[in-house]
Amino acid sequence: SLHDALPIWLNEVSTPDFLDWKHQSTVFTTIAAEDWGTKTLTDAGVPVDLSSESVSANYFEIPGAKPLLGRTFAPDEDQPGKQYEVVLSHRIWRSLFGADPKIIGRSIRLNGVAYMVIGVMPSGLFDRWGTDVRIPLAFEPKEMARDYRWLHVWARLKPGVTLEQARQEMKVVAARIARDYPQSNKGWSATVERYVDLRLDDSLRRSLYVLLAAAAAVLLIGCVNLANLSLSRGVGREREVAIRSALGAGRARLVRQLLTESIVLAGLGGTVGVGVGWALMLALKAWVPSSLLPIEADVQLDERVLLFAAVLIILTGLLSGIAPAVHGPPSDLTWWLKESYRGATSGVGPKRLRHALVVAEIALAFVLLSGAGLLTRSFYRLLQVSLGFDATNVITMGLPLAPEQYPDGHRIINYQEQVLAKIQAVPGVRQVAITNALPLQGPGMSMPFLIEDKPFVNMAGRPLCSFKRVSPSYLATLRMHLLRGRWLAETDEPGAPPVSVINETMAQRYFKDRDPLGQRILIPQITRPPSSSSQWVTGQPPAPEIVWQVVGVVEDEKLSNLDGRYPALYVSYRQSPTLQTWLAVRGAIQSAHLVKSVEAAVWQLNKNQPFDKIRTLDEIISESLGENRLGTVLLGAFAGLALLLAAIGIYGVTCYSVAQRTHEMGVRAALGATRWDQLRLALRSGMSLSALGLVIGVLGSVGLTRVLGSLLFGVSPRDPRTLGIVIIVLAAVAAIACFIPAWRATRVNPMEALRHE
Repeated sequence: SLHDALPIWLNEVSTPDFLDWKHQSTVFTTIAAEDWGTKTLTDAGVPVDLSSESVSANYFEIPGAKPLLGRTFAPDEDQPGKQYEVVLSHRIWRSLFGADPKIIGRSIRLNGVAYMVIGVMPSGLFDRWGTDVRIPLAFEPKEMARDYRWLHVWARLKPGVTLEQARQEMKVVAARIARDYPQSNKGWSATVERYVDLRLDDSLRRSLYVLLAAAAAVLLIGCVNLANLSLSRGVGREREVAIRSALGAGRARLVRQLLTESIVLAGLGGTVGVGVGWALMLALKAWVPSSLLPIEADVQLDERVLLFAAVLIILTGLLSGIAPAVHGPPSDLTWWLKESYRGATSGVGPKRLRHALVVAEIALAFVLLSGAGLLTRSFYRLLQVSLGFDATNVITMGLPLAPEQYPDGHRIINYQEQVLAKIQAVPGVRQVAITNALPLQGPGMSMPFLIEDKPFVNMAGRPLCSFKRVSPSYLATLRMHLLRGRWLAETDEPGAPPVSVINETMAQRYFKDRDPLGQRILIPQITRPPSSSSQWVTGQPPAPEIVWQVVGVVEDEKLSNLDGRYPALYVSYRQSPTLQTWLAVRGAIQSAHLVKSVEAAVWQLNKNQPFDKIRTLDEIISESLGENRLGTVLLGAFAGLALLLAAIGIYGVTCYSVAQRTHEMGVRAALGATRWDQLRLALRSGMSLSALGLVIGVLGSVGLTRVLGSLLFGVSPRDPRTLGIVIIVLAAVAAIACFIPAWRATRVNPMEALRHE
């Protein structure tokens, strides 16, 4: 229903702005807000970190979801004092509560607070979304500031309302708010996007189209091979067809018979293919990380896929069988019998068609191989990219902190310092660091900034940088490279002048004409440590801004992906405390025992401390390459299959051609032709077809490489080296496919060839 009903996604917004949107908009049937975070369940013996969402009471109306057990939130249950209720995901209900049907009405403790379970959602989409528990979003007084932007907003369009109408109205509403509250909203508007467009972005859509085109090309090559086989087989059945025709079989009946045989063959192959496809689907689902596809993508071999496969099998049988079927006996059966005379070749028409099909095979195979080659080179280039850190023997883990237990910066800093000290004392630990965002996991917080001596710009128009809060040990733990100045120090603490270190991209982009050291950068003050994924808190002056003096420049650390560059600013977690805490622990060796030792050390300090997503940095790097690896492997598999099918096609046509000319070759041998002459004669036809196919393939690959351009890194879409290698490989395969039957024919005794029927 998410796709059918056209959900709308609106950008992050403050609480008062959201309430104004809700009351002033007229194009939505429902509009709801959500905030992401974590909750610690302490009822399970060992503390369990759960992903949570605080949502408006009407939130479940957006996807049109009904609970499996119990109910969802009543209209007034997102008011302060009434929000202590929880709806569980199906996954958590089964894994933590044993699928207890009596869970409704039971009390559980989240972050030390009692919540009553009122519902359990069904499996499927809500499980794939990854949220374990949902609680009502009740706004506290401190969350009512217009310059505190933290909410994500969903809405559902009214029937008959277009997306463009919704965009225009929300721009009007946002402009009205900006006029009434210029101090916090000047320059801010509202964006309205279809949810499906956000989940299926241009890059993913283009990748899927490329893979679909590759699958279609392989299918077409398979059809071409089957058509060639049918044509060759049809020539061998000329006498049978002529006899049937002479006995009164009409042309329509003969065509129907040949098409039926082709469809039956396609059906048998398609049935086997569906079984193989089902097995490969299960293998891919087990191998591919779930984060690579939109969580709404439910990959199943359902009745729609089976119906599509059935239609495709029938069309494949018709497509591959139509050419040999319509090539029936002419009205002059004497001509047909002459064409079937001993030693004669088949008719010119079928021969040309077979040759054209082989050329098409070679061209399609070249297009697929060139695409796979480009993606492979691009993937190799990504592997050579400097990460800006050393991932060897580094373990990472989330350290969720509950705002109820750590309500202010002093307590957050004190606890984090104790955690660092405990872990540093664990045997086998070399360094340990704290950060609000791990490498390759996103920029953390994207903050608007202004260089102090530059002209004033409204918050909405300022550039963004990654704002990373880290411990001074972060540089040594990740073994990053300091390029200039100094790194953050233990003396950079509350009360000391705020200092920062910027990355190389930020230095080159914003300080290319001067020395960045000593420059002062203004960033809005964060009014409270975010307890969720809220991006940032800002306002217009006179709202406070912190002036961070640049004291160092560090080599780029890859923040989101290996092929991107993003400006980043590092500050001490003591000067900007945060609840968003991740640990990076470098050990003497990479060992699962080290994880258990770290957990035990922290539990000595806080027995209720949960841990989240325990992984090595190497695993994070591998996950970040997952999409590139998957596309490369799949397109490479399609290209390899296309190459194999093309080789089979060339081999089959060459075999048939040589067999048709066996008598001729015997005569040539008897007249003194050498074995090399015979071999060259047999090779000439196959290699000329291959050469023509390569020429057409080079021209056809221009279109594919143009589409692949945005998917490549460090490689030109028309890279001559890649295209040259593909030409050599395909030509070599074609030569081998032609050589084997040709060489076999030259070894036939001339007397046997002359007697060949």
